[in-house]
Order: sequence, then C-alpha cells, then structure tokens
Amino acid sequence: MGDPGSEIIESVPPAGPEASESTTDENEDDIQFVSILFPKMPKRQGDFLHFLNMKKVKTDTENNEVSKNHCELSKAKEPHFEYIEPPIIEEKPSRSSKEEIDNLVLPDCWNEKQAFMFTEQYKWLEIKEGKLGCKDCSTVRHLGSKAEKHVHVSKEWIAYLVTPNGSNKTTRQASLRKKIREHDVSKAHGKIQDLLKESTNDSISNLVHKQNNKNIDATVKVFNTVYSLVKHNRPLSDIEGAIELQEKNGEVNCLNTRYSATRIAEHIAKEMKMKIFKNIIEENAKICIIIDEASTVSKKSTLVIYLQCTIQSAPAPIMLFVALKELVSTTAEYIFNTLLTTLNDCGFTNEYLKANLIAFCSDGANTILGRKSGVATKLLENFPEIIIWNCLNHRLQLSLDDSISEIKQINHFKIFLDKIYSIYHQPNKNQTNPLGTVAKELETEIIKIGRVMGPRWAACSLQAATAVWHAYPILYMHFSHSFCGLAKRLANINFLQDLALMIDILEEFSVLSTALQSRSTNIQKAQKLIKRTIRALENLKIGTGKYESQIEDLIKSDKFKDIPFNKNNKFNALPRNILLDNIIQHMNLRLLSDGNHESIFNYFDLLEPSTWPYEEITSPWIAGEKKLFHLCEILKYEVDLNDFREFVNNNIKSNNVSIPATIQKAKKIVSTIAINSAEAERGFHLMNIICTRVRNSLTIDHVSDLMTINLLGKELADWDATPFVKSWSNCNHRLATDTRVRQKSTKVFHENQLALWNLQ
Repeated sequence: MGDPGSEIIESVPPAGPEASESTTDENEDDIQFVSILFPKMPKRQGDFLHFLNMKKVKTDTENNEVSKNHCELSKAKEPHFEYIEPPIIEEKPSRSSKEEIDNLVLPDCWNEKQAFMFTEQYKWLEIKEGKLGCKDCSTVRHLGSKAEKHVHVSKEWIAYLVTPNGSNKTTRQASLRKKIREHDVSKAHGKIQDLLKESTNDSISNLVHKQNNKNIDATVKVFNTVYSLVKHNRPLSDIEGAIELQEKNGEVNCLNTRYSATRIAEHIAKEMKMKIFKNIIEENAKICIIIDEASTVSKKSTLVIYLQCTIQSAPAPIMLFVALKELVSTTAEYIFNTLLTTLNDCGFTNEYLKANLIAFCSDGANTILGRKSGVATKLLENFPEIIIWNCLNHRLQLSLDDSISEIKQINHFKIFLDKIYSIYHQPNKNQTNPLGTVAKELETEIIKIGRVMGPRWAACSLQAATAVWHAYPILYMHFSHSFCGLAKRLANINFLQDLALMIDILEEFSVLSTALQSRSTNIQKAQKLIKRTIRALENLKIGTGKYESQIEDLIKSDKFKDIPFNKNNKFNALPRNILLDNIIQHMNLRLLSDGNHESIFNYFDLLEPSTWPYEEITSPWIAGEKKLFHLCEILKYEVDLNDFREFVNNNIKSNNVSIPATIQKAKKIVSTIAINSAEAERGFHLMNIICTRVRNSLTIDHVSDLMTINLLGKELADWDATPFVKSWSNCNHRLATDTRVRQKSTKVFHENQLALWNLQ
C-alpha cells in the first residue's frame, strides 16, 4: 500500500484480453505503477507507508467481506491477485462507497482515493463538510468510570472539527496524517475502543445508560451529604470529614471539598427555585409580596423577600422564601429596583405582576411605606390597585407606644426599666456583677431584661416586665447597696401597681401578637382577634387584672417582707383609666380604621356570611352585588354572579351549605394577603443562625442559597437527589467518579505522632 498522504495518480487497469497477462508482467507493471504513484518518497514517509501496509495485513482477515466487494471489478484483469503490497491501491471501491465519497466535501489537500484509503485504514474516521471526526468518540462522548486525570476525549474529534494546518499541500497532508495518528494512539481513544468492545453484547446507548447510572448513584450520595449539612446548618467544610468516612466504608467520591459542596448547594437552590416558581407561574397564582430590611453580623444591609401565594392543590396559602439580597444603598429607589429585578429573575415578569400581584406587606419604615417616595408608592405607580398593608404586629406595638406617650405624667415605670437596661447591658456589668449569680438561683435571667414600649413587639416587652416581677426582691436587695435611687422606686407601692398593670396589658397584647403571627391567620380572622382584645381591655378597665389582684398578697409574703413599701407622692402612679382608654382608642384607629383598610374589610365581609346584615338582605342582594364588582377588581379575579347569588340564597335558608367554586377560590385569594412580616423576621432569625461570627465570610448570595434549601427543601428522608444530579450533569459539571476535580488537602502527621503506633 502506498503513502496515504501523497498525491495519488488515478490509473485504471485495462480490461479484456490484457487480463490474462503473465504474473511477471503484472509485477513489472505494479512496480512501474508504484514508482509513478510515490515518486522520490522521503524515508520518513516510506516508513509510514510500510506501517500502513503491515497494519493492512493484520486487518485484512477482519475485513475480508469488504475486500471481496472491492476486488469484484479487478478480478477480470487479475485472476491470481493474492498479495497485499502496493497494488491493493488499485482496488476500486464498491459502487455505493464510491458514491458516498463522491458526495462528500473533502479536505482541500485530499482527493477521493486518499479519502477512501484513510477511512478504510481507520474505521473510526469520518469526513463531514471537509473536516475530520471520530465516529466512535462522538458515539460514546464520555469516558465515565474509565475517566482519569488529564485524560479526556477531544471535543474537536467529537464535533468533526479537525482541519489541516500549513501553507502548502504537502504540509497540510502531513498535518492531517499526524493528527489522525496521534488520535489513533491516544489514551482517551483507546479507552473508547475498550468501551466499544465491552458493548459487543449490548448497545452503546444501554452501555452509556448503565455507566451513567453508576456515575449518578455515586454523585447522589454526595448531594445527599451536602443537603444534610445545609438542613442542619452545618458548615460546608464538614463535607471533607463526611466523605472521608464514606471512603473508609468503601465509597469512592471525588467531589469531597468545600468548593464542590458550595457549587452543589448553589445548584440545588437554583433548581428548587426554578421548579417551584415555574409551577406557580404556570398556574397563574395570585401573589402577595413581603419584604423586610435588616443587617447581618458583618454589618451588611440586606433585604429579605418572601411571597405568599395560593395554588389549587394546597388548602391554604403557601409562604415561599424568594431571596436574600445585599443592599448597597438603603434608598427607596434602590430597594424597589432590587425587589423588581429579583422577581424578574425568578420568572415573575412585569406583565405577570400586573395581572396577579394583589398585595404588598412590610413594616412601617418610611423608606418602604413612605407616602411620597417609599417602595410601596413606587409599586403602586407600576402596579396600580394593589393593597399596601402595614404589618399588624408593628401597628399593635405602635398603638401601645402612642398611648404611653400621650400621658402627661412622668412615666417612672419606663424610666426605671430603661435604667436597668442601660446598667446590665454594659459588658463589664454583664460579666462581673454578682446579680447574675443570684438571678440564676431564682431561674431568672435578669440580664436579659430589655427595653419596653420601644421598637420591639409586645411579647418582648412582656418578657422584660415579667423578668422584673419575678426578680423584684433580688433587685431591691442589690440596688439598696449600690443604687439607692432605684431602690427607693422599688419600695414605692405605686411602682409595684404600675408594674402589675403593665404586665396585665402586655399579656393581652402578647396573646394577640402571637395569634397574628400564626401562618393560619388571615385578614378576616385578624379583625376578629383585634376586636376580641379590645373587649378584653374594656373588661380590664372595669375590674382588676390577674397581676393587680396579687399585689396585696405579695406585700405580705415572705419574699417581699424585707422591702419597706410606702407611698411616695414624688413618684405618682400611672392614670389607669386614661391609659386604658388611650390604648383602646389607638387600637381602633391603627388596626381597624386605618385609611382605606376599613373599606377593604367591608368588601371582604361579602365572603363571610357571619358579618351580613340579614335583616337588610333580599334576593337578589343588589347592594352586595355592587360591592362584589369592586371586590373582583381588588382580587383581580372574576367571581361568577350566579355563584354569588346561590351562595347568598343558601346562607339565608341554612347555615351549613356548600360553597360554590368561584367563592371558594376568592376566599383563598383573600387569605393570600399577608397581615404581618413575621415570616421575614423568621427568615432573619435563620440568617443569623447560618451567618455566625465564625462563618461571617459567607457572601449574601451563599447565605441566600442555604436559606433556600433550608426553607423550601423537603426533609432529607423525602428528598430525591437524582433529578438534581442529572441537571448537574447536563450543565457539564463533573460527577463524583470523575478524578479531574480539585482534591482535598491531606493531613500530614508528624513523625512523632506516627511513632507512637510503631511501638513493639
């Protein structure tokens, strides 16, 4: 066989009587043919020609059937054609092979015979659009379990992108010969051939499928490990120890560093959000946005974003964590842009928000709910007719603070607790003051006394007040030695009465605040709870509270016997009735009659038969149907008029009736409106658990990913990692069986440590 890189001169053998010439003449003609075919061949090319001839001898038996077809046209001329020297080049391809080559676009340095010869010599070689490729590598594509470090399949040979290099024809031919040879003897191509041999009794697709399953099973174990660490709020660096244990038990995993764990956590969080939010958008669910602002342990301002939505399969609205975003600026404009960009990135386009965003809830910060240029105002400009809702828990605390601030008498109770707060929240006092030891004996953490009637929820104020109540004798004993002024206040019976009154009031506020924070509390249930608390405060105004009724017995008890109680006119008691009247008035103003919310409550009452004026209702209820039209605009959902009339008629006749479908969905949409930002506060609590002082190097995006998995992910026992591993593989990430990943650092033991175990 001649040099495949040299130019081949076509020579068609004569037909007819010349086919019976002697073998000697044939050999002479062949020698002459070879000299014409390969003129002045360099030694290097001659050696390469000899290699190809020897390889042809070895493979001729395997390709016997193909050779027979190639020899059919030449047998009339050469009946005794037995050798495999250069005359083999004269063998013409079968008609079908010839037609295939004729239809190919060949490299510019090859002709048809060269292309045929190379594709016959290298069965894996294919030509497409003038470029070379490997059909075996393009079939298998990945080494799978046979992958090694620094060994990978060439992308150019897979994608048919191999082209010659050089400025002249000879150089370009030599370039192709070199590339073909190097790929043929490459380690990666050899492993591909081994895989093909293993697939003799199985299809390539099944082989790849089985191998992929093996790779996926190994990677699933790594994903489960990362998922468990995130769910338990453990540092991702713990994966090295966890994987080391798995390897000790016989598992082999290459994704064993914290860098791999971080990438895996990012991928899981991204896939979770993509799947969940895609389902919400496809269902065209109505949503309510909840945001709040706070700072991390590293003093970075962050914005936490939640949304509450109603879906067909869930009986109650679902609260979903969206993202935690870092705020470079805390202006309303920047917060609004960050919020809108985040929602758009999650798939909630502006068109979707215009059709399905029904409410926005946050605390009362001016930046967010300011009437002139707050975030809520900007949302109304872009998405009109949405409900802007101020967190009820914050409004509840503000109603109490407003009531206290309107009292003209000096509030000695508040001054005293603020003084305690300032004393015991100094670092040296916290650590060295002997009061801490005494308080522990009474199972009371007096150091945790916080401010009351400040920017905290009612439950926090109640905790501070009850701490003072339980530690009252201890506080007096301590202050009588070091703070005489504070001891005198404690000895004043008016102060004890004020403390008891405030605890009774704060208990009612705490009960209401806790009920409002419940995930099952909707806007209509909240209205009922507020009215119930107002009635309880009115009853307190008439009678005495639980703690007020204990004062006389406490003064006579052994615990309080060492306190010389007196009535000091310098410290007047709080005006009890005025305080309670102010609280009731402000609760009505802030919680029940706040701007447009009063009219919104009236519209929502259409869906609650218990609030209907039955004595005014006739069938059909014309006044109710007029309100129904406005309710549909608020909810951005059309309630069927016939369903509403049936709903009214059934409730007039009986209390226990079935609710029509459109009425049921409207009630669920009303429940979608969040009444407080308690969920955002829970999110910040989780953020503080994740981003501790030890892990304060975590970026906000990483914290957001960890919160996503923690808040949206299933429990580990119910979580299936396989879909996440497959999407990980589809993103061209490396699997656990791939050795071409960053290796974890190995711990080096000192010789003295190892010597202990070498003792005889």
